[in-house]
Amino acid sequence: MMRNIGKVFLTLCLLTVGTGVVANAQIETDARIEANIPFAFAVSNTTLPAGKYEIRTVDENIPSILELRSADGRTKVIFETEDAQTPGGDQRASKTELTFDKVGDRYFLSQVWLAGDAAGNQLPKSKMEKKLMDGGGQAERHSIVAFLKHAKR
Repeated sequence: MMRNIGKVFLTLCLLTVGTGVVANAQIETDARIEANIPFAFAVSNTTLPAGKYEIRTVDENIPSILELRSADGRTKVIFETEDAQTPGGDQRASKTELTFDKVGDRYFLSQVWLAGDAAGNQLPKSKMEKKLMDGGGQAERHSIVAFLKHAKR
């Protein structure tokens, strides 16, 4: 009986450590992602025009909350994400990119990936995206190559 409890405890400890590693594989606090997005798109319930944007973490203690800001600083959206895994599970993203779901003629930011990481950030589907898909719309996946920049120290 005690041996089984020890095994369960060890398994829970390993899962906890593994989860921490996945969470830390997301955007570093001193980094920002820069991308030139050639189409209007939605983040959560906010529609943004085409243009140059930066994505960064808001708080180093909460890597799942990100900020998207236009290059001119006029537009800013803060949004929450969930962990995403590469399709192969332990494969690493080959490039830094933003992934969009296109439903009809609308684009929705879906995922944020960093080159070399097996984990990324997944945005929950917005009400509008769900409504379009419930109405028979099919999502097409589109990716934009982005660039990872580290803050100067």
